Amino acid sequence: MTSHGHHARSTTSLHGDGYGERHHRSSGRDSKHKSSSKKSSTATYNSQFSVEPVSFLFSVIEYEVSYGNSPAPRDQWDNTLPPLTRNGYRLNNEAPVFRYRDGIVSEAPEYAWRRLVEGQPGGIYRHEHGQFLGQAFHYKAHSIFACSPCLPFIIADGDISLYNSYMRNVGDHGTNTYVEDSARCWHMLHFDHNNGISQANGESYGHPWVAGRNPSWMPSLVPKVFRNHQEPQTLSRGLSGEISIVIGLMAFHSPPRYPGWVFEQQLWTHNLWQGPSSAPVYYPPQADAIPRGFLVHVCLDLYQAPGVSPEHYSEHYADQTASISEFEANRAWVRDVGTH
Repeated sequence: MTSHGHHARSTTSLHGDGYGERHHRSSGRDSKHKSSSKKSSTATYNSQFSVEPVSFLFSVIEYEVSYGNSPAPRDQWDNTLPPLTRNGYRLNNEAPVFRYRDGIVSEAPEYAWRRLVEGQPGGIYRHEHGQFLGQAFHYKAHSIFACSPCLPFIIADGDISLYNSYMRNVGDHGTNTYVEDSARCWHMLHFDHNNGISQANGESYGHPWVAGRNPSWMPSLVPKVFRNHQEPQTLSRGLSGEISIVIGLMAFHSPPRYPGWVFEQQLWTHNLWQGPSSAPVYYPPQADAIPRGFLVHVCLDLYQAPGVSPEHYSEHYADQTASISEFEANRAWVRDVGTH
């Protein structure tokens, strides 16, 4: 999907098409997304439509990894990587859903993340008294793994359990390497810089260090290896960028098998991190440890009811998508303490 304002969308593309296409980038490198749609007073014809500035749903599902009888793959520095084949992963088929609304994170019990068919993408589904009411519209999803102190994070677009994957060596642009077209590439965490805000991305563009001095969310969310050694004059103003990546960074404070714990405890609220100031104790401790990772799936706070055309929702889809994207590009999901 290449345009937020395009009204002729199919149901498949609105729900992500297996997370196969990124709807947009959200960092300062690209043009900022603005909604050209006018909100009408008649937009209240459906009670689910919200006038909140930013509202979305998300779920965090922890991967179980297995290498079978094969040795674990390693990068050029001998750090253990997650499996490079789709059959090396297992996900629970159901997970709780949370809602971010104007800085407040709460549980959304009327929704659940479910994978209805093994080997197919999961989705966030609305239900009431056991009755299916609809599927929330996909925004974006990332797989994020912590591998070792020397390879803190690698990130792939979408649900990596649906694809084979690969990781190139530094300096290798893949010109002499065959990779199947559907395979996903693992990228190291990078940041664009926007006036002291560190905008996280999973495509290895920007900088391998944060923006600004003395971020209050380091090392709690981002390890010290990402510290800006250029001694910038600008103080850090916050952590932002791809919301699914930022949520994934927080989730490493959750104990194993309970990836939503930090959000149940509301350790992220009012766009402040109020959890531990130290690094997560659940990071893999050394290069030969098994990596730990999550699927983070983000959807709009908007669902498609059965039998209703996707075009019915196009204006609200465009408005919600643009508001989240604008926040990713210009504001901080996690503000530094003392900034506004």
